[in-house]
Amino acid sequence: MLKKLLKYEWKETARLLLPINLALIVLTVLGCAMLSTSIFDSEVSIFFAVPLLILYIISIIAFSSVTIIYIYVRFYKNLYTAEGYLMHTLPVTPMQLFHSKLIVGCSWFCLNSLLSSLSFMALGFAAGFHQASTNIYLDTTNINLDPSISFADIFGYPVPVFLLWLLAIMVFSAFSSILMGYVSILLGQQMERNKLAASVAFYFGIYMVIQIITSVAMMVPEFLIMKDMTDEEFMTIMLSETFRMAFPMMTIIYLIMSIVFYIICRVLMNRRVNLD
Repeated sequence: MLKKLLKYEWKETARLLLPINLALIVLTVLGCAMLSTSIFDSEVSIFFAVPLLILYIISIIAFSSVTIIYIYVRFYKNLYTAEGYLMHTLPVTPMQLFHSKLIVGCSWFCLNSLLSSLSFMALGFAAGFHQASTNIYLDTTNINLDPSISFADIFGYPVPVFLLWLLAIMVFSAFSSILMGYVSILLGQQMERNKLAASVAFYFGIYMVIQIITSVAMMVPEFLIMKDMTDEEFMTIMLSETFRMAFPMMTIIYLIMSIVFYIICRVLMNRRVNLD
């Protein structure tokens, strides 16, 4: 029955989330096409480039925000509004309903995050390639590059390992973000009144606590790195050491959050449903 739930969930969510991701792809293609031409080479073009850049950033934020909000709203509407009367009469367990929404929601969130990241990289590559090919702004006569410096020297890891860390962070971040919203909604349903408002309050409360914890957790490694570092070492290895310590730390934090949130969701999903 879980397969049928997943199929239905994919079909329903694709009505909105598929056009959003297609729009992101189209926006990226148009941006790369514009950056590959000489349209922004003149000094006057800065007046057009800045608004377009702002519009692009706003669009990326809007696409991501709509995706995550839609996933939360769909979970709430399907299970805890009038639609919930139908969903909870299906011959499935509450956890099957939960897992179908979790799997599909995380998949869409990961896809959106991946496309957003690829969009940034594609536009950066298009701009850099055009700049290098036209040699308008880049003057290489006074640049002395050390051929011994590798990607790992700058970013802390070889390219394949760096990308694997990014993928792990993206996946665990997606699960923790979706589960945090689900936990907030489930906690809100435990209230006697104003359940939706309580869910929103729980979400912002949990979000603030998580931000404080993650900020402190990320500051500690940086302090340990910097404490015994000379000025010369700070300039040469600070970035690589930051990535080397931040990636495992972020992965562990997101993994722990996902586990904790999932356990809470599992406990609350198995309680008796009290629909208004």
